[in-house]
Amino acid sequence: MTTLRRLALCAVLGAATGAAHASCGATYCTLLNDRFALGTWDHIGWSADFRLESVAQNRLRSGTRTLSAAEVSGEEAIERRTRNLNMVSTVERSFDRQWSVALRLPLVRRDHLHDLVDATTGAIGPAERWTFTKVGDAQVLGRWQSVADAPDFSWALTGGLQLPTGDRQVVNSDGTRAERSLQPGSGTTDLVLGLSARMAFGGADALSLQATLAQALAAREDYKPGRRLDVSAGWSHAISTQWSAALQINLSNRARDSGSQSEPDNSGSTTLSLSPGATVSVAPQSIVYAYLQVPVYQKVNGIQLVPQSSLAIGYTQLF
Repeated sequence: MTTLRRLALCAVLGAATGAAHASCGATYCTLLNDRFALGTWDHIGWSADFRLESVAQNRLRSGTRTLSAAEVSGEEAIERRTRNLNMVSTVERSFDRQWSVALRLPLVRRDHLHDLVDATTGAIGPAERWTFTKVGDAQVLGRWQSVADAPDFSWALTGGLQLPTGDRQVVNSDGTRAERSLQPGSGTTDLVLGLSARMAFGGADALSLQATLAQALAAREDYKPGRRLDVSAGWSHAISTQWSAALQINLSNRARDSGSQSEPDNSGSTTLSLSPGATVSVAPQSIVYAYLQVPVYQKVNGIQLVPQSSLAIGYTQLF
């Protein structure tokens, strides 16, 4: 199978970073998240992926139930919305068919609004808003990939670190520091481990599976994000040598945050999403792709903002 054919089959299964779900709704899309999903394991050299994703957290949820703002009680603030516009850039170097290393860096445009609640009367008070564009936490990931006899099957192990490169001191126009879960950086160093497998069959179809676990190694300034587990399964079908359609099922589980700077009662969640997508090969080693991610099951601890849908549009180039 040629590189162009593999790209047309599977590029829509490409990259996304891990998410950080919190009461205020700071998050990323959760999709199959590296070039291994492309099926181009015979490519040796450089690759780059640039993905723009829009995630609007505008729905309050408690457990599995959607809430109105009038139903919120006993909270210091009523969360109104968090709009995330993320540019996630990934550069990868494949040294041979088995070993590669990748650097992933997000740029976050975030707009968050909530209303304060009077602790004595329960009346809604003034609004607080944070709007910023900042670099988030980078990931450095190495991958070992099997060299199987079967040309259309491979599996891989991924390991690396998420580094505390993102700012955690963002304040609004009043000088009020944003809560830790809203900051573009967590401040922690996280261990990231993953397992991937991919099989092409029938000349026009491919299946991909991936599981990724991320765990903060220690707290930073009395804050430690909860363990994150993402499991995805994806199918793609080549309509032609240029166009492909795909569908992913994405399961995301977040444990509660911990530490005095966290909100353990309002953090942690389980989300199951369906993500239909499409790609087009615009050149022999260039792909444009798009995904619409729609949650079909959401369960949160406490009260949190969640999205009704998310959109990811990206470009992948092999060199």
